Amino acid sequence: MDAVITPPYDIITSEQRQELAWRSPYSMVHLILPEERGVLSRYEAAAQDFASWQSQGVLTQDDAESFYILEQTFAGTGAATCTRRAFFATARIPEPGDDTILAHEQTFRRTMEDRFLLMQATRANLGPVFVLYADPDNALHAFLHQTDGHRPDLTATTIDGVTQKLWRVSPYDEVTAFFRDKRLYIADGHHRYGTACAYRDLLREREGRSPGPVLPRHEYVLLGFVSLSDPGLAICPTHRLMALPEDFNRERFLERLAKSFEVRPIDDQAISVLDNTPGCALAVAIHGSGSYLLELKDVDRVVFLGTDRGPAWRDLDVAVLHRGIIENILGLPADTSFVYERDAATVLEQVRSGEYGMGFLLKATRAEQIRACAEAAQPMPHKSTYFFPKLPSGAVIHRLE
Repeated sequence: MDAVITPPYDIITSEQRQELAWRSPYSMVHLILPEERGVLSRYEAAAQDFASWQSQGVLTQDDAESFYILEQTFAGTGAATCTRRAFFATARIPEPGDDTILAHEQTFRRTMEDRFLLMQATRANLGPVFVLYADPDNALHAFLHQTDGHRPDLTATTIDGVTQKLWRVSPYDEVTAFFRDKRLYIADGHHRYGTACAYRDLLREREGRSPGPVLPRHEYVLLGFVSLSDPGLAICPTHRLMALPEDFNRERFLERLAKSFEVRPIDDQAISVLDNTPGCALAVAIHGSGSYLLELKDVDRVVFLGTDRGPAWRDLDVAVLHRGIIENILGLPADTSFVYERDAATVLEQVRSGEYGMGFLLKATRAEQIRACAEAAQPMPHKSTYFFPKLPSGAVIHRLE
């Protein structure tokens, strides 16, 4: 199973895609990141493979409806080993205006079109949407741990180094009842969710809405549920790299920063100093000029960041970076291009070597900030969060017909 179960499509590099495709003709990359084959388009190739794998028995439809409990084991900070519990199930896609499933990130048209064409071709949710839910009293603890001591139905170590264990269990009415009055917060998979909604709407236009009590499969979407209270819920920052702006002047930049930030050099301790600085803080590395810690002063964030977004958005360190520094201080456009990098040490090294002129280090966004932005319908800047590990693709697939 190591050769066929993969991370989701959007974190697989081109090199990893090549490696995964080489490992097995049945790797999920052939479906989630398909390539043209002869006269077949990428999407037609994926549809052909998906149909072929089912006819060959590579993929089989389970005999009974089930929930699927997932345990992920991965390396945490330092030498710690972390474990996170989740489960897969389908949920009915809300009607427009229903706020039971909330997003926190904006989506992009090109990616939506790509995923929509893939869904139309394969007629399946090939990967889950990663959602968070509130369970402060651990009401689902017994459900999630019923598999303790039992051999998993599937075990795989994916290319990101995560050990995935999956158990098939009977549906629990208590679990369904628990979620009847709960909101879900999308952690990862905004494009997959948006595509599922669009596909549902398309089939409604074509076929009408089902009048019976049993709804067609396209009215549901595959979700992976993780509790906000899970000790293994890890949210990582995504740092930014960029070229130096034209006519950049270090002294003038630092002077402008000093009006809103406490600025101090931290050349050799940038990562540890930032992580241990409370409040709104970030770091900037400038090629040939070292690194600096930026601690936001007690400024009026409405004045500093504008009135077009609410307080939940203005509370974000990444909003302070994008609106406050990139746009207001550097005078760059909102759609300025960045290279995104998870590893802070890599950012510092690439700026030091001159591969990039400037890099910004961020602290991780907190779960309560994500929830606040989702409930306020305030999309966060792109790549504001990075949940690790992602939920795997291929462990469970939901056919839409």
